[in-house]
Amino acid sequence: MGWEHASPYEYHYERGLYYHYIHPNLICGSQPRNPQDIDQMKHHLGVDKILNLQQDKDLQYWNVDFQALQKRADDHGIPLIRRPARDFDPHSLRTMLPSVVQAIEQALAEEQTLYVHCTAGLGRAPAACIAYLYWFGDMSLDQAYKHLTDIRPCGPKREAIRGSTYDLLSGGDWDQFEKLPPEAYASLLEEDRLALQHRVISWQM
Repeated sequence: MGWEHASPYEYHYERGLYYHYIHPNLICGSQPRNPQDIDQMKHHLGVDKILNLQQDKDLQYWNVDFQALQKRADDHGIPLIRRPARDFDPHSLRTMLPSVVQAIEQALAEEQTLYVHCTAGLGRAPAACIAYLYWFGDMSLDQAYKHLTDIRPCGPKREAIRGSTYDLLSGGDWDQFEKLPPEAYASLLEEDRLALQHRVISWQM
């Protein structure tokens, strides 16, 4: 099947790896389905590290043999890191974003090529990449969101990223966040960005 006319907002398992470079060393994409997809990551994309945001039930639903993926990644010397977040759950994503972005920052700081994925690569993974661009780049949340979605059409949960930003900077309770205007925590002063970066880098799960 030719995929050029397929909707970019739908996941097609048969398509294989569907990915985009968000940053020179940061790739956002769909799940590896089998060891051959790991081979493709290694030989065609030059991937040094893989960050998997799936839960076990996601792998089971698609009959993905994670142990086979792990073994092939080990064979290639590619660390395969897991930071599971529940699919379609912005609260789970909001909670997990600091540890996920920490893993992204560590890989890119070491000049490694990182492949970040969930299942379709349309929700959790792009949200994590947007959070990285927002927290560690020089962009507002909306600029980071537009940067990624212009490259990779998708609809990640903006409010999960904004909520996680609030959590890191304010330490306030979740109920208070819901009362804030939509532009709150959607941009960062330089001192706030530096404080947020420090908290992410030192984050412990």
